[in-house]
Amino acid sequence: MTAEPKIAAAHLPVILQHQLINLMNVLHFQDEALLVVLRHLAHGYSVHLRAAPLPSMDENVSATWLKESVFPPDLNSYTLEKIIVPGTHRIIEIFPVADHFDDAGLNFSLPEEAYELSGRVAIRHLCRLQGIQISLLQHSVCFSGQLLDFSPQALRVRLQTFGPQNFFWLNSALPATLIISKDDKPIYSGLVKICSRDEESIDGKVYILEPLESSTPRFQPKKNRSRREQFRPSPDLVFTHPLSGRKCTLKIESLGSLGFSVLEQERSSVLLSGLLLPDAQLSFANSLCLNCTVQVVFRGQPIDGVVKSGVALLDIGIKDHLKLISLIQQAQDPHAYVSNQVDPEALFEFFFETGFLYPHKYAEMAGNREGFKNAYMKLYEGGQDLSRHFIYQDNGQILGHFATIRTHRSTWMNHHHAALPNHRAGLKVVRAISEFVNDSYFLNPTNLKYIIGFYRPENRFPDRYFGGFVRNANNNKVTSLDEFAYIKQADQIGDDWHDKPGEWEIARANDNDIAAFRNYYQQQSGGLMAQAFDLDVGAYDDTTLTDAYHTAGLKRCRYFYAVRHHQSLKALVEVQDSALGLNMSELTNAIFVYVVDQEALDKKLFQMVVFALATKHNKQHHPVMIYPRQYAVRHDFKIDKSYNLWTLNLRHTQDYMDWLYRYFRKA
Repeated sequence: MTAEPKIAAAHLPVILQHQLINLMNVLHFQDEALLVVLRHLAHGYSVHLRAAPLPSMDENVSATWLKESVFPPDLNSYTLEKIIVPGTHRIIEIFPVADHFDDAGLNFSLPEEAYELSGRVAIRHLCRLQGIQISLLQHSVCFSGQLLDFSPQALRVRLQTFGPQNFFWLNSALPATLIISKDDKPIYSGLVKICSRDEESIDGKVYILEPLESSTPRFQPKKNRSRREQFRPSPDLVFTHPLSGRKCTLKIESLGSLGFSVLEQERSSVLLSGLLLPDAQLSFANSLCLNCTVQVVFRGQPIDGVVKSGVALLDIGIKDHLKLISLIQQAQDPHAYVSNQVDPEALFEFFFETGFLYPHKYAEMAGNREGFKNAYMKLYEGGQDLSRHFIYQDNGQILGHFATIRTHRSTWMNHHHAALPNHRAGLKVVRAISEFVNDSYFLNPTNLKYIIGFYRPENRFPDRYFGGFVRNANNNKVTSLDEFAYIKQADQIGDDWHDKPGEWEIARANDNDIAAFRNYYQQQSGGLMAQAFDLDVGAYDDTTLTDAYHTAGLKRCRYFYAVRHHQSLKALVEVQDSALGLNMSELTNAIFVYVVDQEALDKKLFQMVVFALATKHNKQHHPVMIYPRQYAVRHDFKIDKSYNLWTLNLRHTQDYMDWLYRYFRKA
């Protein structure tokens, strides 16, 4: 049975025989199939069967049938009409010069020439992966099936019907929702236009689906978008395509800490707006590779054959994200460093030079200077889950410094802000740490919900940039200030023991005590301190942070006690037992006393409580923080310092960034 010779149109591209032989081997290597068209001898209709070619050394080709469609019971009733080689960007039609086929397969001889039937505007990428499922939903009706091939302009799918379903239920005049899953996990969803095809068999019906959405934003629009940089050489986005299974490498045009844009040739484009790429890499000259999960959120219109797509960063390891932020901030300003290696001697010289370590403060810590140094190096060199530092330096000289440390489950404390004059370095590191927090919150809101900072009210810089925002916002659920009295050593409180009726007690705090304090605090302040300090039922006794510090070779423990009278809470006491040096003022290693009843808890009873707990935990030489501050004033305590606690709810970080950018433009 030999096909009749055909005369090709003069304008069709010619494919020579040696190219056809190579193409057969490519199909075998890629485990792809030929489409064989058989024509019935008596009735003239055609059937389409798939066959897998075997390796070819010359023009004689053998192929085996893939019996996955309706297969004719009697092949002797058919003749070979033609062979179609389906491709991603072209279709080749072959008319063999000789052939033979039976139930096992077919043999044919390639002609001297074949012809390319079409040159597609966009290459179609074949879907060869196992575990890809599709669902097409339209008005509560769901059809399932398989993805055959795709491009950003169109997806070819084969749908099946089940039960009472029939394809007349699909209304091609209305959009439908396409969901593509891999191993039961969605990797794409979007509105599509249904374009019907007449290719129907027992396996289902083939449709062309055209995506209707070019933009699928992942996050709410930000008032202050993360700054992006263009790198030379440009980094690459490297990923295994979740639909085709092929390795892809695309050039990144501009890169930010929450997303980037990539460039593709329009004809060979592989990115659909809304597509999830679970196993992607950001590769910098193939030497630094950052693993991440990303999603295509925008596909632009082609310009001169090039398409720009926007990609959002959804998930990245803490250490890798820190490297990314470091690269971006360095590209923006070569003097800006994020959590870089620091010479401890140079760092402490800087603290002395700026006056951050003033004589009285140094006198308080001088006896434990090695402990402070050791804690700093552990945090600065290995505590990436617990701390960040931002340094502005020139020719090795540190000009500005700001650090943040994780003090509670979802709370980080900004501290150790210092700068030399006349460089605006103080504002530059505020900008760096603020942008880091703003971006990191979107990626990891579980461990980053609140930012806090203690500052002296008379310190104009923090009062302007932090306290000023509180006054401007005028909303304690967005940001709040709480005043503390600071006494530098617990043994200065006094130990005035005196008899009290038996109805007073000091005991480990329980859920009822924590709830009582929360109620008091909401009435007293209405701010954010209680949430930020984990002073809530189910949070105060959580050991997550303790375990994280232990893993880093450091200590941070918290113990809660209740001072009760007739079982009624009068004060809540938090004894912190942390490594020296986490904070130079030891605000992470203090006794915090939260007074609930300022009249019932007199000064002598307060002294007794603090002395007893300081002795129990060997904290006689550590600071005491008293809240509210007016209690200490009311009962005539000798207050060494006053501190404002600034707290920011990071759900409102955009409001804070909007406030700060009026100053950042000058930095």
